[in-house]
Amino acid sequence: MTNHKVISMKTRILFVALFVAMASFATAQEKKKCDKPTPEQRIEFRVKRMQQKLMLDDKKSAEFAALYKEYLTEMTTCRPNITRGKELSDAEIKGNIEARMDARQKALDIEKKYYSKLSKVLNARQLQVVFSNDKGFGKSDGRKFAPRGKFGGKGKAKNFCKGKKPADCKD
Repeated sequence: MTNHKVISMKTRILFVALFVAMASFATAQEKKKCDKPTPEQRIEFRVKRMQQKLMLDDKKSAEFAALYKEYLTEMTTCRPNITRGKELSDAEIKGNIEARMDARQKALDIEKKYYSKLSKVLNARQLQVVFSNDKGFGKSDGRKFAPRGKFGGKGKAKNFCKGKKPADCKD
């Protein structure tokens, strides 16, 4: 009888080891890597999303798409060419600041140019959505400027003021 228990214990261990091996082989197979979208695909996605947000009819949608694609492609050229590193010289720091200012000025010029073009297609409220939503593309609901808690997280720090009066828990 004890010999039977030993055999059944050996088979159980063998089954467990076989199961673990099969599970490790299954997870070791190559996972499909998600290809990052190309800049053109990102622009196309942003155009479609903005069209949905603005709820345009077909005629205005076609006009808007062409102009908005041009606008987004031009805005991609506004990225500043800055020097990165731990220790920057004074000249490099000044160059970075000037590059950022030049990029912001270029972006402002492009916005003014496309504001006049898009104002022929969109009304004032739609223009507001286009130009205010562009900076923080997913944060149009006001969360971008929401106050943060004591430790930089979302909302108030939990249990930080436990046992204290609210007047003692000011930022």
